[in-house]
Amino acid sequence: MKFLYRRIITYIIVLFAVINITFFLPRFAPGNAADIIAGATRLPNEASKIIATRFGLDQPLSTQYFDFLKNVFLTWPPYLGVSYNYFPATVTQLFAVRVGWTMLLILASIGVGEFVTYFMAAFSAMRRGGKFEIGSLYSSIMFNSIPLFWLSMILLYVFSIVLGWFPIFGATGFSPGSGVNYYLDVIWHAVLPVAALSLSVIGESFLIMRGSMQEVLKSDYVLAAKSRGLSNWILSSRYVLRNSMLPLVAVISFSLASLISREVLVEVIFGYPGIGDLLVDAILGRDFPVLQGSLLLTTIMVIAGGIVGDIILTRLDPRLKK
Repeated sequence: MKFLYRRIITYIIVLFAVINITFFLPRFAPGNAADIIAGATRLPNEASKIIATRFGLDQPLSTQYFDFLKNVFLTWPPYLGVSYNYFPATVTQLFAVRVGWTMLLILASIGVGEFVTYFMAAFSAMRRGGKFEIGSLYSSIMFNSIPLFWLSMILLYVFSIVLGWFPIFGATGFSPGSGVNYYLDVIWHAVLPVAALSLSVIGESFLIMRGSMQEVLKSDYVLAAKSRGLSNWILSSRYVLRNSMLPLVAVISFSLASLISREVLVEVIFGYPGIGDLLVDAILGRDFPVLQGSLLLTTIMVIAGGIVGDIILTRLDPRLKK
C-alpha cells in the first residue's frame, strides 16, 4: 500500500525533526536551567554549579545531544531523563500521570464535537438556505474564528465566576470522594474545558462537512435517490453524510497536533493537570528533560493517531491504495 508507506516515511521525518527541535530550541532560550532552579529554591549561587554537574548541564552540547539520542533509541524502555523541578521523578512517570487527563479532554471534545456536527449537518443538508443552516453556518464561522483562549476565559467568567455553576480550576475537587461520586466530580470539572474544545471542533468540522456535502448533493446517485421518493433524513444520513465523511476523517487525522496545541491553552486557563500544564511548567522552569520528553511522547501520540486515520482513509477511499 504505497499511500501508507509514503505517510510512514513522512512521519519518520517529522519525528526526527521534532527530536532535534525539542532538544536544541529550549537550550537556545535565554537563561540557564541551573541558575533558575537555584533561584526558585533560594539556594546560594554556588549551588547552581553543583546542580549543573548533577544533571550534566556543564557538559558540551554535543555530549548532551548524543546522550539523549542514546537514551531514547538504545535503551528499552526509552529513558527520557529525570525532571529538574520534580526530582527524583522521571519524565515517563510524570507523563503517565498527566496523559490520562489530556486524553480525557481530547477524546471527549472530539466525540461531542463530531456528534453535534453530524446532526447539524444532517438537519441542514436537505434544508438549503433555511434558518437552521444559516444559523449553523454563522455559528461555525464564529467559533472557528474566535481565539480559543478568549472563548475559554469567557466560559470561565460566565459559568464559573458569575453564575457559579462549574468549578474554576482543577480536574477534581479537594474531596472528590470515591466510586460514582469521584467520576461525577471528574465529569463536572471537565464540562467547561470540553465545551471550549468542542466548540472549536464544531467550528472547524461543520465548515468542512458543509463544503463536502455541497459537492455530494450534485452527484447522480443523490438525484436518483430523490427520484425514488426517499425521505430527507434517509437521503442526508445514508447518502449525503456517509459520502461526505472522507474530508472530515482526513481533517481529524491531520489536525491532531493542532488540537493538542489548543488543548494546552485550555489546560492552562482552566488549571487542568494534563500534559499542557506540565509543558508550561517545564518551559518556565527550563526543565529540559520534561520538555523534550513530553514533546517527543506527544509527537508519537500524534503520529499514531495519524497512522490510524490513514488506515481509515484507505478503507473509506480505495483509490488511495493505488
